[in-house]
Amino acid sequence: MATVRKRGRLLYIQWFDPFENKVTCKSTKLTDTELNRRKAEQMAKKLQNELNHQYSQLKQLGIKPATIKDAFEHFLRNNKHKHKNTIYEYNMFYSRFTNYFDENAACNTITKIEVENWLNEIKALNYKTNTIHTYGKQCIHFLNFLFEYNYIPMFKINRNVKTKPEIGEKIVFSDEDINLIFNGLSKKNTNFYAAIYLAFYTGLRSSDLLTITVERIDLENRFLTYYSPKRKKYREIAFHKSLVPILEERIKEVKSGSILQYSTIHNLGRAVERYLMSLNIRSKGYSTRTFRKTFITLCRSRFNMDASIVRELVGHEHGNTTDRYYNQISIETMKKELEKFKDFGGAF
Repeated sequence: MATVRKRGRLLYIQWFDPFENKVTCKSTKLTDTELNRRKAEQMAKKLQNELNHQYSQLKQLGIKPATIKDAFEHFLRNNKHKHKNTIYEYNMFYSRFTNYFDENAACNTITKIEVENWLNEIKALNYKTNTIHTYGKQCIHFLNFLFEYNYIPMFKINRNVKTKPEIGEKIVFSDEDINLIFNGLSKKNTNFYAAIYLAFYTGLRSSDLLTITVERIDLENRFLTYYSPKRKKYREIAFHKSLVPILEERIKEVKSGSILQYSTIHNLGRAVERYLMSLNIRSKGYSTRTFRKTFITLCRSRFNMDASIVRELVGHEHGNTTDRYYNQISIETMKKELEKFKDFGGAF
């Protein structure tokens, strides 16, 4: 309840703020006289009515009177199983966000105008475009969480205020460099040899490739099962006929367990980068991920494969009903479409 208090010669209004969960006090700037005390009591009554009205409205909407810190801790609990890099981005965003917003203030201090002001400040920083976009992207994730759990009323950020990622050049291997890569493999061990073939002929992420085991490869029916760390689920795909002899030889060698002997994606990445440097083509911006980009580009642009088949082969996420239908694509359909992908046979 808002009440009038005297401090020195002045009158103050003191009240408990349910949104910030603390007692707040504000000066009326009136001296302590009988007339001014009546004025102050009227001000206190008006303030209490406003607080009651606001609280009633939020209760009807299911809005929770919690602090920003409380909400973010809830957000982290819900996302604790995300990749450590994603968690790092969440905390990086929150640190910057609470330089502007008081983390001990109520969530309802996060308004459309204030968030847009914060985004405009972020965009003015002398940071790389993608770093700024990381802040903006995680801000949107946090806002959606606040909306979902009724911490704040929903609002829409102006599209012109939102951050945007840097649109870089799409780098893929040239035909000449594909030849160079395959021709140089004769001097490499079977582990690296298989890694390059798998990366080029499947278009899978490095993290996906490292989960492929001997036990999950069916050479006769030409399909394999792998675990996608990004999507946190097992996926089954067909593979290109050019991989059959490569995998057959590798299976004989390793016998069981992981088909590729790299402990981390960083180790695989470093091996690929060293190989590209030895071929004098690393300076072109090529990396392990270039194999994935090249596979998708060739499938779509040169071999005109169905987009839904390509999405299924490389493990892109789907979100609508049509995409859920595409998730039912059979192994035989995948193999038929893969026939459109030219057999390089070690030379382009």
